[in-house]
Amino acid sequence: MRLGRIQNNYSAEGFDIVKASGLEFIEICCNYDNEVEQLISNKEQIKKEIVRTGIDISCIGRWNHDLNENGSVNPAKAKLYYDLLDTAVYLGAKTFVCGMNYDESISLYKNYQNAIGFFGELIKRADGKIKIAIQNCSWNNFVVSPREWEVVLGELPELMIKFDASHAYNRNEDYLAELNDWCDRVAHIHIKGTTHAGEKTVADPPAGMDDILWRPLFSILYSNEYNGDLSIEPHSQVWQGELGKAGVEFTRDFIKQFILK
Repeated sequence: MRLGRIQNNYSAEGFDIVKASGLEFIEICCNYDNEVEQLISNKEQIKKEIVRTGIDISCIGRWNHDLNENGSVNPAKAKLYYDLLDTAVYLGAKTFVCGMNYDESISLYKNYQNAIGFFGELIKRADGKIKIAIQNCSWNNFVVSPREWEVVLGELPELMIKFDASHAYNRNEDYLAELNDWCDRVAHIHIKGTTHAGEKTVADPPAGMDDILWRPLFSILYSNEYNGDLSIEPHSQVWQGELGKAGVEFTRDFIKQFILK
């Protein structure tokens, strides 16, 4: 297993920050169309930084989906995903992460049809050069847990999962059982802490300073022979600036104790 981080600053400075921190790769996450377009337009410079630093781009993803609308997948919006996927392949990424928003104007059955059709197109376009993985984050995405995975992944045997225990935990799901049951379909893992205080979720602290049971989680990974990448996700309005930097370093040191091979 390798340990890296989400770093949307993919300038020379961003690459240098990751290298200096002793992490092994960068993950880039785009939330909006302009971020997708900016990444695509900077792919040549990113390629140069990969060569210069030896830090690769492990994963590229798109969050905050709005392409499923008025009963079908919007072709113009889908093209941005296809172009982003092509860029991920060009940059040598191992995994492309995506999801599908739920269209309230159509039935659950039709939503499943649209999701399966779109993910199937991504898999076809990837042509075995990169893994396509769906996120288990609920932000404008409904394919997040075993109920949906049984349908969508059951239909698409090449489709994988990007797993983040904090999302399942925050939905009051059994994240350890989900990971154990579906580990053979997990291509990429986010390392993000989360803490509950009564009914409230506290701003996501560094992993190791939170509620997630990281020891049994890693036991499950080894039991299922997971050997993919682990990506630290800084995700808090509290852990910013120097505190945020210290939080990433804390997470790095905490998680490294579990990486035995």
